[in-house]
Amino acid sequence: MAGGFGLPAAVPLAGRLEDSFRRRLEALPDQTRRLLQLAAADPAGDGGLVWQAARRLGIGTEAATPAVETGLVEFGTWVRFRHPLVRAAAYRSASLQERQEVHHALAEVTDPRSDSDQRAWHRAQAVAGPDEQVADELERSAGRAQARGGMAAAAAFLERAAMLTPGPAGRAQRLVAAARAKANAGALDAALGLLVAAEAGPLEAQRAADVEHLRGQIAFDQRRAGDAARLLLSAARRLEPLNAESARDTYLEALGAAMWVGDRHSPGGLREGTCHPLANPVTASGKSSSQASISQTAST
Repeated sequence: MAGGFGLPAAVPLAGRLEDSFRRRLEALPDQTRRLLQLAAADPAGDGGLVWQAARRLGIGTEAATPAVETGLVEFGTWVRFRHPLVRAAAYRSASLQERQEVHHALAEVTDPRSDSDQRAWHRAQAVAGPDEQVADELERSAGRAQARGGMAAAAAFLERAAMLTPGPAGRAQRLVAAARAKANAGALDAALGLLVAAEAGPLEAQRAADVEHLRGQIAFDQRRAGDAARLLLSAARRLEPLNAESARDTYLEALGAAMWVGDRHSPGGLREGTCHPLANPVTASGKSSSQASISQTAST
């Protein structure tokens, strides 16, 4: 779902199936296992790219034969694993250093002009510690992924960028952005996990408001409208001194959540949200039709 950029190491393997694939991989020659680790690290499964990287690692074409004979993988224009869990098992079988080496080899043979996102991803997996330059590249890749609707890939880029960001403030900013992308991709629990990580570092006022706002939106998506209304109302209050327009929009979101649950009188409920002036602003020329409609609905 992440366009291949979700690391196979993150895929849970279960029981006898995992044991079966692991045993079959362990029975292969060292160079063959190394080739499969390399192929598993490539998001696209580009056969030409894999073989270019294999040559850099000193792996010959004969290494493919034992794996092909066992039916675990096919090598052609594209590298095709028999099952996605074979790819995951192969990637898991590599040590951290081995993963860094295969990603470095793939980054070296990836064209920075035509495949900049894939190259940035491999560079990010090859570095041993924080690297702001690589994190910047990943952030730009995330922007391109979002522009083409690839929210899961964008989330993967941003999450890794956050891990490579040296400063706590920048790391928190990217974690919040990654959480928003995860939420937009439908991975709500993963998004909440990233918000917890973001809160572990120092959060400026705007970022703290963003975290609470996103928590409220996720709560609404999880059908927890009561929690959503309270969180969104709290976020709107935080936003008031920072950005009046964003605060108004958030008050209206809180109103919608409260109306959904029919919560009129409790703290953070419908009455409290609609009584706030930012939720029902009056301009010199009076209320707009949409604002009047909201006010009329709230009163009713």
